[in-house]
Amino acid sequence: MHADQGVQRQRIHIGGEADVYNAAMLAYALVQQAGARTLLATEAATVVSELGMNIVKYAGRGSVTVSLQASPRAYVEVQAEDRGPGIADLALALTESYSSRGTLGLGLPGVRRMSDQFDIRSDPGAGTRVRALRWLQDAPARALDRIDAAPRSADAPPQPAGTPPGWQYGQARRPCYGEVVSGDGCMLQAVQHGTVAGILDVLGHGAEAARLARHCEHWLTANAHADVVGLAEGLHAEVRGSIGLALTLVFVDAQSHQATVTGVGNTRLFCLRVPGLRIDAQPGIVGGNNMPRLRPTRVQITPQDTLLLATDGIEERLTVEQLLPLRRHGVQHIAQQVLRDHGKDHDDATCMVLRCPP
Repeated sequence: MHADQGVQRQRIHIGGEADVYNAAMLAYALVQQAGARTLLATEAATVVSELGMNIVKYAGRGSVTVSLQASPRAYVEVQAEDRGPGIADLALALTESYSSRGTLGLGLPGVRRMSDQFDIRSDPGAGTRVRALRWLQDAPARALDRIDAAPRSADAPPQPAGTPPGWQYGQARRPCYGEVVSGDGCMLQAVQHGTVAGILDVLGHGAEAARLARHCEHWLTANAHADVVGLAEGLHAEVRGSIGLALTLVFVDAQSHQATVTGVGNTRLFCLRVPGLRIDAQPGIVGGNNMPRLRPTRVQITPQDTLLLATDGIEERLTVEQLLPLRRHGVQHIAQQVLRDHGKDHDDATCMVLRCPP
């Protein structure tokens, strides 16, 4: 470790999973020592883990450099480099939920989503270089985080490939304390006559939960249709006998603007309007032995309504009244603030925010 104009920096050579683990723990320790919140330390470790495992799986060898600046504005920066085969289709690799080898974690889209600054360069046959920076202190609110300014801020997550025109999408998630991958998941897909969105929470934490969460995201996206009760039942059949999960799905009809909501387990949907609305999922477990008979809830949605979906890593006692002051902010701002203010350290936590077309 050496200092360069106030920056602490350490480079770790990556040749196997043990090196990735050591690099992730180094990032976690540095961020905690800087006095940042635990969730930021966990996210830094997650970024290192994702980029390091990409090196191991696709290039075999490379390096990860972790840099920390404490002042004037604190940040942690991760740079990953390898001389592997490169990424043939960079746009596809940055598509939400894409994985060419079924990786456990969030992939490059997840790294970009957790970063305030993100750069990647990949040349076929010459390797890949990724830079991800995260501020450790909040910046003042920016005008473009307001609804009446630009619809997406520069650090908003990439729109999922199936996002219908006019919809705005934001998401914030982090794994349980001590883990580097998350068992929560999200999906958003345009379908005939409307849009389907969902949030899921696999029981437990760690690699097994993350593996099932990624499978469920892909399955839901590939099989999405307007009948969300049938979609939930189909996923139940797909993963029956697994560790199970909680799930909330919503279909919004493009013509009638009616939303059909169904769910199982400790997931919730909020509609941030006056008067507000909260819909809790029914008790039970998707994939388990106590899957209930689903009873959908139908509500009328108005243009530019804001929908917020949350796993139980977000405080269960959270109310619509607490959320209403946020509704005029950009969707990514809302997601990040809810995770920061109401996320639990001891559970995977995810918040997904959607704004309906005007």
